[in-house]
Amino acid sequence: MIFSNLLAALPGENEFRKVDIQVSGGILRAIAPAGTLKQSFPEEEYFDGEGLMAFPGAIDPHVHFDEPGFTHREDFFHGTCEAARGGVTTVIDMPCTSLPPVTSMEALSGKLEIIKTKAVVDYALYGGLHGAMTQRQIEAAVQSLKEHVVGFKTYFVSGMDTFPAISPELFREAIKACADADRPLLLHAEDADVLAQFRKHPGAEPTWKDYYASRPMEAEIIACRRALELAGENSATLHVVHVGTDQAAHLLKKGGASCETCAHYLAFDETDFERLGAALKTAPPVKEPAQKALLWKSLADGTISFVTSDHAGAPDYEKFTDNPLTAYGGIPGTGTLFPYLLSEGLFAGRLSLQRFLEATCSAAAQRYGLDDRKGSLAPGKDADFVLVDPEATTHFTPEKMFSKSQISPFAGMRFAGRIAGTFVRGELVYGTSRLHTGNIPHSISKHQLSAEGTIVAAQGYGKNLQWRKK
Repeated sequence: MIFSNLLAALPGENEFRKVDIQVSGGILRAIAPAGTLKQSFPEEEYFDGEGLMAFPGAIDPHVHFDEPGFTHREDFFHGTCEAARGGVTTVIDMPCTSLPPVTSMEALSGKLEIIKTKAVVDYALYGGLHGAMTQRQIEAAVQSLKEHVVGFKTYFVSGMDTFPAISPELFREAIKACADADRPLLLHAEDADVLAQFRKHPGAEPTWKDYYASRPMEAEIIACRRALELAGENSATLHVVHVGTDQAAHLLKKGGASCETCAHYLAFDETDFERLGAALKTAPPVKEPAQKALLWKSLADGTISFVTSDHAGAPDYEKFTDNPLTAYGGIPGTGTLFPYLLSEGLFAGRLSLQRFLEATCSAAAQRYGLDDRKGSLAPGKDADFVLVDPEATTHFTPEKMFSKSQISPFAGMRFAGRIAGTFVRGELVYGTSRLHTGNIPHSISKHQLSAEGTIVAAQGYGKNLQWRKK
C-alpha cells in the first residue's frame, strides 16, 4: 500500500517533509518525495493523505495493565485499545501489578499465555526485583528473564504487599546484575525515611493538602541521590520512573542515569487537587506550580529522556473513597500521552520536532532495545505510524475512552490536532471517518469508521517484543 502526500516527521529532519510512504508485509519499505511512489508502483493500493501529518507510532514504556490479577482495574485488551486511540503503537507493561508478579520464568510464561490473545498493539514486558527476594534469587531472576524482558523494575517505597520495597544492599546487587545482563533497572525513587518524617496523622477528615505534603519533593531528590551512590560505576543502568521534581532529573543526568516524566507532571500541579481531587492522585503526586515550567525545559533540552503515562486506572469505588489518603493513586493516561504532547509540546512550540519524536518514541525505543524495529519512520522498520489532522482539535471526553477506568484529570481539555488513524505493522488498528476523505483503499474501507473513532484490530493482533538481538 502507498500512503501519499503525507507531511511526515522523519528522523534527523527539523521540518516536516511531504512524502509518499510504501508499506508491505508490515514493514515500511520506502519513503520518497510526494507523488513519486504512485508512479513507480501503479498497481498498489493507494491512499491520498493530503492534509494529514504522519508521525512514528508513540511508545508508552510505563503502563500497568493489571493482567492477570487486578483486571477489575484494567486488562490488556482495554488498555491496548486505549493506547491505540491515543496513537500509541507499543506499550511496555510493569511487572508489579500482576499476580503473581513477573519475577520468574513461570510467572512470565503464565502472563504471556493470558495476554497473547488480548493486545491490539505491540507490547513488551519488564521483569521485577523486590525486597522479599534474596541476592541469589535476584541474580537468578535477571539471568533467567533477561532474554524475554526489556528491563527490570524495583521500588525504594512500595504500597504493595506482593512487591515490597528493596533494601539498599539488595538494590546494589540488583543494579550490578542488571548491568551485567545489559538491561536497565527502573526505580520508583522516593526515600522512605523522608516520607516517614513528613507523614502526619491528620484528623478525622484528611485533606488533599495532607496527601501531597506527605510526599514532598525532598523524597525524590534524596532517593535519586542515594540511588546514584548505590549504583556507582553502574549508573548508566539506572532509569528513574515518573520524575516530577526537576532537581532530581538534573541529578540523574549529571550522574549518568536516565529518567522519564509523565504528562500529568507537565500539565498539573498541587493547586489542582482542590479542583480535581482523586482524578489527579498519583504516587508520587504532582508538585509545586514552578515545577511544570522547569520540567518542560528539562524535557526540551534532553535532561529528561522521554515521557510516559504510568497508566494505572481504577474503578470508582477505589478512587472515590472520600479520603485522600486511601483513594487509589493512578491515572489511565496512555490515551492522552501523545495527544497532549503533540498539542502542548510540539504545536505549542515547547518542543522541537526532533525532541518531540525523542520524547514520544525514539528515546524509549533506544533505551529498551527496540530501535531496530520501532521508534522512527525509516525504511526497514515496522510500519507503525499515526496519521494526524493538524487542522482539527480533540475535545477529551472520558466517556469515549476505551480503558476500563474513565477517571481522568484531562477531562474537558481541548488539544490541538486530532488522530485520524493508528497503524501497527501496516495494519489499521484505530481509525476515524476522517480517513474516508482520501481515495480510500479496500483494506481501510472495509471498516466502518466512526467520527469518534473505531478499534478495528482483532484481539491478539499485538505481538510480544523482545530486546534486539546483538
